[in-house]
Amino acid sequence: MSHSIHHLPGRLRVRSTAFRCRPAEARAAQTQLLGLEGIRQVRLNGHAGSITVHYDPEQLSHLELLAAMKDLGCPEPARNGTSPAIAGKAGAMFGKALVGAVINKAVERSAFKLVGALL
Repeated sequence: MSHSIHHLPGRLRVRSTAFRCRPAEARAAQTQLLGLEGIRQVRLNGHAGSITVHYDPEQLSHLELLAAMKDLGCPEPARNGTSPAIAGKAGAMFGKALVGAVINKAVERSAFKLVGALL
């Protein structure tokens, strides 16, 4: 089940296959969210599998809204599994491999030129 989240102050969108697979529960959560203080509008898009909530950021933070959605049974967005340390290591490994390939090619060409000059 994939989850994603997009947040701007006053607007939160959570996308999940659960909104497509369990439409009755998603509609119930939509109705309950509309009853919370600070909620201006809740749009459920069953086709896209998303719920978009427009809220007053002066009354409610997006973290409070996510917690309320979780309490109402909405799927919790998955956290991004890639840490900056892993991404940095992967980038360094790629860089070393690229530099190594360039050096190997340069040495190979130089060797061919040297052999050609000797013959």
